[in-house]
Amino acid sequence: PPRSTLFPYTTLFRSPENNRNDKEVKTLNFKELQERAKGRNFDQITVVSRDIFQELANLSLVFPVAPGKVRTETEQNHPGLTVGKQEITYTQMCTTIYYQNTSLQVVQPVEGDTIYQRYLDRFGEGICCVRERIPGQMWDTTLAKLESKGINIAQRMESPVCKAAWVDLTDTLGILFEIITGESETPDPNYVVPMRIAQINITTPDVRKTIETITDLLEIGPWEVGCQNNKTVVDPGFRVDGRLQNVDFSFLVAILVCGNIEWEAIQPVKGPLVYFDFLKEHGIGYHHILREIPEKQWESTLQDYERAGVELSCQGKVGPVSWCYMNTKDKLGFFMELRTDSAMTKLPDGYLQYFYPEQTRD
Repeated sequence: PPRSTLFPYTTLFRSPENNRNDKEVKTLNFKELQERAKGRNFDQITVVSRDIFQELANLSLVFPVAPGKVRTETEQNHPGLTVGKQEITYTQMCTTIYYQNTSLQVVQPVEGDTIYQRYLDRFGEGICCVRERIPGQMWDTTLAKLESKGINIAQRMESPVCKAAWVDLTDTLGILFEIITGESETPDPNYVVPMRIAQINITTPDVRKTIETITDLLEIGPWEVGCQNNKTVVDPGFRVDGRLQNVDFSFLVAILVCGNIEWEAIQPVKGPLVYFDFLKEHGIGYHHILREIPEKQWESTLQDYERAGVELSCQGKVGPVSWCYMNTKDKLGFFMELRTDSAMTKLPDGYLQYFYPEQTRD
């Protein structure tokens, strides 16, 4: 059916033609994106903090964290970090926690004009970067493709053991994005936490424009787009005046599984939604990660958060899948979403699904 009959919020969307710069960028079609999504590996999510030890202490209260070593990186022990063509002097403290499908890195910039310091100065603490590991033979063509799209490669690392590049998408998407070669050295984890970080979210004032931009620039897609509202969510609760209440709400959501992780973009439409507050304080950017919980551990996990003094911001159920947001923003700089691992076999009435790019028939 035509898009207008599938989705009632077309006035919130813009046509792809109106979002492009003068330099035309080829967008992969539905099948090309679907095929490209299969083998991708987003192996690290980075959180930037002003105090790495406090961040780790807070994280351990609400998230499974393996004991890790905080390391200090400088131009002496990690040479080859450049901004433009200039190698920079820098100091940063880092630690990496390994989960089943990806890792979580916490970075505290100390000295130097690094991309993480710039992000911290502009946006404050929180999730700042996702890293994709790509085959070494694709390195030169990947960089050339990014540059041809006008993307700012703001920082690079080139050493005998590592080749990486950070692209600055803060003006368009409020995020950093890193690529690293598959052959770059990675320390073997002492311990892998038996848990999945199932999803990375970008919250945006314009979901259509955002998924178009991500698709064009990073070739992440195709997206399933829909609407969550009082019709699709069972027993919703949103914290208002200190208690969870059933209120009138709606938000637009675009989602896909890309390789080892889900990508999600959300646009709030109405209601007392945490996304509105985030956009007011931060603007577009990474809002939360999602921890997937076995169904039988759902209630005990919620009790663990309650004992840690972390309250529910909102909750609901879509089909068999329960979900909630824990208000970890003050402790961690970002929200934690929880979701049961129940299988979604049928979309609820009122979700009004469609795809971007549109799925065409041969």
